[in-house]
Amino acid sequence: MYLLDFKEKFMKHNVTLIRLGHVHHLVNFNILRKWKSELFSITGIESIENLPNSDIDDGFLDIKYRKQDLEKIISCPKNSDYAIAIMPYRFNDNFYMHRISNKCVVISLYGITDILKPENISIEHFIIRQLYEICAIKYMINDLLSDDVYQFIHSDTRGCLFDLNGDKSDILYNTEQPIICEECKGKFKHKQAQYGIIRTLEKELKKIQKPFILRAERWIKKYPLLSVIISMLTAITLNVVANLLYEILK
Repeated sequence: MYLLDFKEKFMKHNVTLIRLGHVHHLVNFNILRKWKSELFSITGIESIENLPNSDIDDGFLDIKYRKQDLEKIISCPKNSDYAIAIMPYRFNDNFYMHRISNKCVVISLYGITDILKPENISIEHFIIRQLYEICAIKYMINDLLSDDVYQFIHSDTRGCLFDLNGDKSDILYNTEQPIICEECKGKFKHKQAQYGIIRTLEKELKKIQKPFILRAERWIKKYPLLSVIISMLTAITLNVVANLLYEILK
């Protein structure tokens, strides 16, 4: 029955990315465009460079926007199921993502690179993680602006795709290889989500990880003594193998 539902109802979302302002120096959009997913496909990348002037005067010199400032200039193309806009500026509440219409979401990268860079986590992976969260919610709730979205978001940080991340620094715990916690799986099933969607989500979330060399470096820093022992054993083994080959070949 689940497999039947998967074949009949599982539809891939078409997504348009929109660059707001001058965000190209922060993000490699080619990486985003080339990301392979069975759940969504980035069908286009558009740009809006000339944004309205911000009228928020809070004593700081940085540019900031309200949701209603952006909803006037951002729309979802007809050939897409929804649009994701990405900007380097901050929202007036300093949160990193807001839904501005039933088909448009804006991601703010303000301060995000400062959190991710020390841990060698790429900004592209952060954006891809948000794409999966939006995609999953879109499967459950057709109208992204609906308050029903709060049925899935939880305030405690579990490393889950649906962590609220009220403290922005918590993105460290759910950007690289986010999971879907058991409670959220139960909510998906309660909404009668197709089994294939949950399975595909879990499979694809595992792809969001650092390159092997960076993962190895982190492991070495975490277990320095064990790393030294493994290095010594490896060196001894290679030396023994080299001596054996020499004796065989001479």
